[in-house]
Amino acid sequence: MKKIYNYIAALGTVLLLSACDSDLEKVTYNSTEAVPAALEEIKTPCVLDNKKSDEVAMILNWIAPEIIYSGGYSAAVTNYIEMDVAQNNFANKMILSAATITDVSKSFTHGELNTNILKLLKDAYGMDVENDPETFVARNFEFRIQSSISTEATPVYSNVITVNITPYSMDIAYPEVYVIGNYSSWKWDTAQSLFSFKENEDYEGVIDFGDKSQGFKITGDKNWDNGNYGASGDAVIEDEAAEITLINDGGSKDLSCYSAYRFYRFTFNTSTLVLKKNLGFNQLGIVGTAVGSWDNDVVMEFDAEKQRFYADVTLTEGEMKFRLDGAWNTSFGSSTEGLLDSGDNIKVPAGNYRVYVNLNNSANQTYELNAEDYNK
Repeated sequence: MKKIYNYIAALGTVLLLSACDSDLEKVTYNSTEAVPAALEEIKTPCVLDNKKSDEVAMILNWIAPEIIYSGGYSAAVTNYIEMDVAQNNFANKMILSAATITDVSKSFTHGELNTNILKLLKDAYGMDVENDPETFVARNFEFRIQSSISTEATPVYSNVITVNITPYSMDIAYPEVYVIGNYSSWKWDTAQSLFSFKENEDYEGVIDFGDKSQGFKITGDKNWDNGNYGASGDAVIEDEAAEITLINDGGSKDLSCYSAYRFYRFTFNTSTLVLKKNLGFNQLGIVGTAVGSWDNDVVMEFDAEKQRFYADVTLTEGEMKFRLDGAWNTSFGSSTEGLLDSGDNIKVPAGNYRVYVNLNNSANQTYELNAEDYNK
């Protein structure tokens, strides 16, 4: 099996609140009289599972804080959810998310929580999260809520709760089927794959056909004996068909209807034999103030072995997004660091980075800024 390197350099979202100096001068409250948020205990250990990456793993519930103001001014309160390894007094805290004063609950999926933990262990504690098996043992993590009206005001903190969590490796050899065709010279060693991220009958991935997209089939192994999926001999297939029902037969025809684009993201179900085209595009680009322009794309390369996009860039502090084919018809932003899960601009620090983007898993599209890999 081929490994898909999906390590994400981070989840965790910080919403920065601001107010003009004149308004901040009007806002006063006594932090010693404020009633902090009260987090509910979680007594059940949490074992994270890559097969459930988009399912809820943990829910934090709390009673909202009470903050009384003076000066005739009412400011919005934001609750910042913080996490650290237990018994470290939050010295290396990570902010997982931010919630308004009216929010009293926050859920985290297996994938979100796992990525946060790996980010924390790597960046704050220097662990080799890709190779050290000690990364993936059960350990205690502490959570608390910081409530604040602005960066200028003294925050108040909730009680601390401890949760025992076992993370999983993001470097997983997922089950795969092989897309073999003209682009790979009909050789399995250079064929790319569709992956079953939930280890079931659903397979998905981005295929780079280059300029040789005419003609391919799907096989269940690196041979013709364990699934030989192609078009029915009497099937009439439209160019760029949204979906096709294949047959598993040595006499099946090559699929030659996808030739308009270089890259395609397909899904294939080995039970129903339905192949779907989810995306078709010719380039993935980076735009934004961080790369100098919202109009001119930094075009990313594609690593066919790891099936992910990359580009070496010098970023200035600013914002960026990813988009297809130099247009805004399809673009990717982030509301959760490390995930391409929204249309929000991505705030980035200045520096030299190799930027990775992985679009194979539509339920868990990711990006990473990796300073160590720059120009390697």
